[in-house]
Amino acid sequence: MKRRSLLSLLLAGSAGSALAAGRLGSLAAGSSDPGAPGADALRSRSVLVLLELRGGNDGLNTLAPIADPLYRQVRPSLALDGGEALPLAAGLALHPVLAPLLPLWQSQRLAFALGVGWPRPNRSHFKAADQWATASPSGEGTGWLAAALDQRQHPGPLLALGPAGCPAMEGGEALALQLSPAELRGRPGADFDPAEAGANAVLRQMLALEQAGTQQLQRLRRELAPLPPGLAIPRGGLGQQVALALRLIGSGACPPVLQLAQGGYDTHANQAARHGRVLSELAAALAVFAAGLERLPNRPAVTLLAVSEFGRRLHENGSRGTDHGSASVALLFGEQLPNRLIGRYPSLSALDERGDLIPSLSPPELYRQVLQVAGV
Repeated sequence: MKRRSLLSLLLAGSAGSALAAGRLGSLAAGSSDPGAPGADALRSRSVLVLLELRGGNDGLNTLAPIADPLYRQVRPSLALDGGEALPLAAGLALHPVLAPLLPLWQSQRLAFALGVGWPRPNRSHFKAADQWATASPSGEGTGWLAAALDQRQHPGPLLALGPAGCPAMEGGEALALQLSPAELRGRPGADFDPAEAGANAVLRQMLALEQAGTQQLQRLRRELAPLPPGLAIPRGGLGQQVALALRLIGSGACPPVLQLAQGGYDTHANQAARHGRVLSELAAALAVFAAGLERLPNRPAVTLLAVSEFGRRLHENGSRGTDHGSASVALLFGEQLPNRLIGRYPSLSALDERGDLIPSLSPPELYRQVLQVAGV
């Protein structure tokens, strides 16, 4: 159930009294102006964009160990063609559909984190996504982006542009908001008035928090910048999210953290065509994002991190696909990247007891490095 629907039900009945008095956010408590902080809190000199590749991206075919003969041996139908793959460095080659990203690599604005993942990761999409969201093997606690803003005492907000929200942004003091392209086309929702809660203090805090979020979203809508002229936005959901991100960044009032999401990476069968399609969409969207940023005047520094909840198995399966595995690659884009290859590519011959690649870079360490680079 959506939060606004829940609040409507609480206002209509007495269920609010059954809510436990939990941590509802300092923004709503004791404020006569739930819209505070004002526009200054939305302005940021740097923006971090989290792009979630949902389904479990196959890092072995995104950035392939093309020089390792074992790669071809265990993936007879899926291994990238050595003549078509795009050599980068250290025996690694990009999937050919990622060719639009080559200029970013050559200009040192694109990097790859190698061997990223948890030891013996949970192979459930839901649990693994929770682990990545919280930077915790338990998958419990505050989202890592929310915790990072709390640590820096940054008022936020954090803004999800994907269709299903972003747990990595939830659980902290700063408001976690959602403004998907579909919601942008709709009419702004009506405000809930905290006074409607009467004597119910818990419900009054929830309504004040909801009102604060609504006012922030309305402000963001008003300040959206037009897209740079001549920019061809790719079709599809990710292209629409990129367009909205560019309008936010160009507005001068962009939140410090944005989230995008792309699905389709769960390639258990017929992987070659399916993986090539989603990687092609990814490459087109990121290339347009980079081109759009170059045309924005007085833009903040932007860093993008693309991660997936786990990688795929080393061996292809009987359906010409790959099953849930462990270590994968993460992608970074930005102007201040320290290295183009971060970490160590996992060995294809030294596997764990489940036959999975052994990670060399944990999600918390990756996040630490990214936050340092992004300067959020």
